[in-house]
Amino acid sequence: MAEREPRGVVDGAFRVLWALPEAGRKHQVARLAQLTGLPRPTVHRLLGQLRRSGAVEWTDGHWALSASLLGLARQVEPLAGLRETASKVIQRLREETGAAVSLVVPSDGSFVALEMVPGRDTLPIDARSGARMPESTAAAMVLTPSAMPAARRRPFGAAVDDQDVFVGLTCYAVPVGLPGGRRASLQIATAAQRPADRLAASVHRAAAALERRLSGL
Repeated sequence: MAEREPRGVVDGAFRVLWALPEAGRKHQVARLAQLTGLPRPTVHRLLGQLRRSGAVEWTDGHWALSASLLGLARQVEPLAGLRETASKVIQRLREETGAAVSLVVPSDGSFVALEMVPGRDTLPIDARSGARMPESTAAAMVLTPSAMPAARRRPFGAAVDDQDVFVGLTCYAVPVGLPGGRRASLQIATAAQRPADRLAASVHRAAAALERRLSGL
């Protein structure tokens, strides 16, 4: 019992942290209970513990993630120097295409945008670093090619999303080889009026440039 309880508390705390951005500002505890599957008293207790640890804060009448988490998040990278190296390539690709650009990595059975830069278009996605990516998005399909439908396959291991995940959203993603045999994916996202696959050549060039830079790490 003494071993199970800490794992339960940690699991619950992380559920609350992940769900908090989606909970909105009204009736947060009720919404968090719904999103996490935890009882309301448990959510209340965890929020208090997270506040004391500096992970969340009570501001303007609602709960919010603490800015102190940014310092911790900046330390996350599967390869030393990856984020700094990738950010330069991502910014250049964003300037060239105007698309939202993300570098996606696998993380414990899910997929996370290690770096993401919003584009010019208004998109129905959470365009920020650290956002979880649906398994059906092009970036995730690139990292799990065996699960990729034939209709979404493109040459050189690329994948396309033509409003398959969200109405009004198109994506194009390509694989990026990391040192040590690991993989990431580089993805652009655009509004449906400007299909992402029309910018495929730019994405492939950026991925090749990123791999060259990473080979020196």
